[in-house]
Amino acid sequence: MTSLKTGAARKNANKNAACDLVVHSDCVLRTGADRFIGINLNYIRDHDKNRMHGARPIKDALRDMGVRWLRFPGGEKSDFHLWSIPPYKKPYPLSRGNYADMPGYRMNFDEYVKLAHSLKCEPYVVAAYDSLDRTKMSKSQFIEMAVAWVRYSNIIKKYGVRYWEIGNENWHNGTSTPKEMAGIVVEFSKAMKAVDSSILIGASGCNNEWWKEFLPVAAKHIDFLTLSLYNTTNWGSYGYYPKHPGAPLLETANYAVESIEKYAPKIHRKRLRIIVAEMNSKDFNKTKKAWSGFNNLGHAIVTCDTFGHALLEPRIISTMLWTTRWMPEGEERNSQWYALDRKNNFCAAGFAVAVWGKFVREQMVRITGMPDTISAYASRNGTGTEFCAIIINKGYAPINNIRIILKPHGPFAKVRHFLFSGKGSEDCNPQFLQLPDVTVANGMIAGFSLPGVSVTVLVTGRVPNRTCAGGQSFGL
Repeated sequence: MTSLKTGAARKNANKNAACDLVVHSDCVLRTGADRFIGINLNYIRDHDKNRMHGARPIKDALRDMGVRWLRFPGGEKSDFHLWSIPPYKKPYPLSRGNYADMPGYRMNFDEYVKLAHSLKCEPYVVAAYDSLDRTKMSKSQFIEMAVAWVRYSNIIKKYGVRYWEIGNENWHNGTSTPKEMAGIVVEFSKAMKAVDSSILIGASGCNNEWWKEFLPVAAKHIDFLTLSLYNTTNWGSYGYYPKHPGAPLLETANYAVESIEKYAPKIHRKRLRIIVAEMNSKDFNKTKKAWSGFNNLGHAIVTCDTFGHALLEPRIISTMLWTTRWMPEGEERNSQWYALDRKNNFCAAGFAVAVWGKFVREQMVRITGMPDTISAYASRNGTGTEFCAIIINKGYAPINNIRIILKPHGPFAKVRHFLFSGKGSEDCNPQFLQLPDVTVANGMIAGFSLPGVSVTVLVTGRVPNRTCAGGQSFGL
């Protein structure tokens, strides 16, 4: 008679059991994944003239990060940003409102486009709009400035900027009601597309109630919906994440997806897309119970997982981190609003972007077999000759005996092995390291483990040839 295992024995057996992740490389979930990841710039602080001696250029940092979209001028300051002044003959950036006195050499529009084009990034521009009470500017003045911007960009300079967002977070700060905002966006769209009919217009919303009033009026005149995605409110700590594997990471994006099908006129539903213009794992609970906003490994891992979730939603065409940096120097470890430090090296938030920007291949493919504590994503190039797996261990405990089964087999003998980890979820100086290669035998990748609170990257083909630790960058 066989005796029953004790609880401790069962736990130990489970710990040592193999975890098999199956990659179905012939089941493509989306294409263009390698053109998806982006970031918000800060036109007030990102210019290289604002950096201390010894800092590397912003272009090098963004290239190492692998971003493919750049949002300009970035966030709420967009609504207080004058890209030029009448008669709008050349860029002359001015900051108004609370941003007027913030120190920093402003990046102008020409410099921004040059940066985006040099990196082969999609330029994404926010045309200012906010209420008269907040900005002391009228709607007609804002439209005049936006029209002049499109003319300068695409007719005079022939920059070919396609994506234009009307205002930042129009649902916020009492800018307007959703129905009124829809009418305003229609006016902007008609005026801007009269200059260049090839541009794509988008505008923001926050929930089903907003889209219900906004979309019936605006849908005909816009091409995409934009939103902000801050997805850890009321979590309280990183510990919520492994305990709640079904926590919705795309809640505001899901509202937009649902609302297109419910509230947009039927003729426009198929073509409308979604851009996550701002994203970060911020807990906006205003009490002491909120998860602290330190720039740490825990926040970075949730952000990394959110990028993966967004890549699997076909309506979303880009997701952009908020942000390269906020205003003060020296806050980069204490604030998750910094992907880059004062020398333009990566902070934890920057590594969360780089994990995707540098490694993801063109096509996302299906992966199965994940236990609750793992989020795993797989991608391949168009011919199947390059492969990448990004595996997140949300839990605190390591997971041993990981195996990845490739169906069908790929032409791989070895895969490069990278690890993003640290001393725990609150570590503000996590490391990104290259580990020894892992062998592929009979279509199986085996012989590696997942440390607790970590991201593992397995990749073939093009990979960074330089890796380093402690918040430093890596690049080709």
